Amino acid sequence: MKGLVFALSIPKYVLAKGIGGMYPKLHYGRGSCLSLRELASPTLPGPDWVRLRPLLAGLCGSDMGTIFFKMSPQMEPFNSFPAVLGHEVLAEVKELGPQARGVEVGQKVVVNPLLPCRLRGIQPPCAPCAAGQENGCEHTAEGCLAPGHLLGFQKDLPGGMGTEMVAHPSQLHPLPEGVGDTAGVLVEPLAVSLHAVLKVPLKDGDRVLVIGGGPVAFACLWAIRALGSRCHVTLLAAEEYQLRLAKQLGADEAFRVMRDDTAEAEEVARRTGAKVYRPILGPPALMGGYEVTFDCIGSATSVQDSLRYTRSLGKVVLVGAAGILERVDWTTVWRNELTLLGSYVYGPESFRGERKHTFDLVLELLARREGPDPSVLVTHTFPLARYQEAIEANLARGQYQSVKTVFDLTVNP
Repeated sequence: MKGLVFALSIPKYVLAKGIGGMYPKLHYGRGSCLSLRELASPTLPGPDWVRLRPLLAGLCGSDMGTIFFKMSPQMEPFNSFPAVLGHEVLAEVKELGPQARGVEVGQKVVVNPLLPCRLRGIQPPCAPCAAGQENGCEHTAEGCLAPGHLLGFQKDLPGGMGTEMVAHPSQLHPLPEGVGDTAGVLVEPLAVSLHAVLKVPLKDGDRVLVIGGGPVAFACLWAIRALGSRCHVTLLAAEEYQLRLAKQLGADEAFRVMRDDTAEAEEVARRTGAKVYRPILGPPALMGGYEVTFDCIGSATSVQDSLRYTRSLGKVVLVGAAGILERVDWTTVWRNELTLLGSYVYGPESFRGERKHTFDLVLELLARREGPDPSVLVTHTFPLARYQEAIEANLARGQYQSVKTVFDLTVNP
């Protein structure tokens, strides 16, 4: 098989961290930690596992964070390398182990990449897994598998950026009839955002701010409308094409990030009725603002904006994998008694009186065509051999007008 492999190397890490800002290809070019390799086919870990042929695999912000060494060291014990990347996967079932049940050869499936206690042979399971909350598994560095919270960041089981992978049937969600492949490869990021939106029951009168111009931000817009919410939604993003796409996905308003903090604060105040106050030193302060803010970037600037633009007693949901942030002023969290929520992946959800996994809820909403068509988020598709160009499309979003970049594994890699 062929696979796009990230193999952590301390010398390469030191070189890329030192001068990678001037020479970005040190992170993904020849001689970097990333390479397209010939690999041995993976063996089935057990008689009840299955072999898959990946069809499409999305390039995620967490993949980019790994390639560019932007993830927090707190994540290091819970990953293992070298690993074939890719956790946003639409695949075809190619082979069933003798005891595999629940899927059929030839079936198209979306892969839940979590690797919790039950897949690691851990008994008794941790408290979150025992409660069905495998998104909170506390044993992702233990058990019969190497450390790894997700496929794509784990050395034993290849991720979707390769020509083969293996999975347990419990990880597989069949693609419903009428849901296309392009929507299918988006199920994982749509589930990430749907999980985040469901953490905060939205009222029709709420003013909601979504910060970001990447797939997670647009997936939040999709989730809000697919769930039937009629709240007023505004997107704050950097590029003009992102504002146009926001309207297509159900945003009521959208405006661009401004270089001037005061001008941007005044624009938020104009849109929400908030009042701007100017301290002797530092950026402006606001009273009033949005009832709920989803930060889908995770940078120091976006987190600071989220805290500043959310009104007293409001809620801020961190969806954008914020790590080590310097110079973030947390004063408004306690002064305005904000509720700060973290959201990471997916799990059991309660919606319309039913309890189901986020993936199943996303697939149900897609099959019923509730909400806007998310397929427009896939703006670029590449064969695996052009992975460097795919990465560059993510680095230069304005130039490429990119949102979601996907690898097509059905063409010659």
